[in-house]
Amino acid sequence: LATISFPDGGGNLGPANIDFGFKPPNGVGLSINAGVVKGGGYLYFNFDEGEYAGALELNIADFLYLKAIGLITTKMPDGSKGFSLLIIITAEFNPGFQLGYGFKLIGVGGLLGLNRTMLLQPLALGVRTGAVNGILFPVDPVKNAPRIISDLKTIFPPALNNFLIGPMAKIGWGTPTVISLELGIIIEIPGNVAILGVLRLALGESDGEAILI
Repeated sequence: LATISFPDGGGNLGPANIDFGFKPPNGVGLSINAGVVKGGGYLYFNFDEGEYAGALELNIADFLYLKAIGLITTKMPDGSKGFSLLIIITAEFNPGFQLGYGFKLIGVGGLLGLNRTMLLQPLALGVRTGAVNGILFPVDPVKNAPRIISDLKTIFPPALNNFLIGPMAKIGWGTPTVISLELGIIIEIPGNVAILGVLRLALGESDGEAILI
């Protein structure tokens, strides 16, 4: 990073003065390929706003798929110093654990927020825009990290003395899976409770989905 100025007394280049500095990157990606473990990650930094975020996706032996998205904020909305955390972790299984009658458990997960609140209007809007897909068992969280992080910041902004907890489960039917249902309950303490659901149907070459709230 170079800054050029023209001070009255001249500079290090005659009438001009040039200063060099280092501007750190605001994002970095990584790829993992270690035999049975494959995947990648993404890190985001905004030092001015005190915001840090990341996404991780791992495929372990083509059986266990781990995904995680995290946000950390060190500045509160009023500009004061503080700490706010939001993290989503999911684990999906292939082929899953049989529950009987063709049903199987194919995923579990959870959401945890410290000094975070939940805004119902952006959440309801996210049902229509698809932002809810970044909450319940995110699809390609590393590839879609910038959009998912932006949606999560809007839906779950920092707020002192508010906490979030959200267990999740993913149930499928059929072999291979024909129908899958993703369910999550997000509880704000103190505050509201939201129930989210995404129903997906495997339709040949394409998938269809219906989102419930």
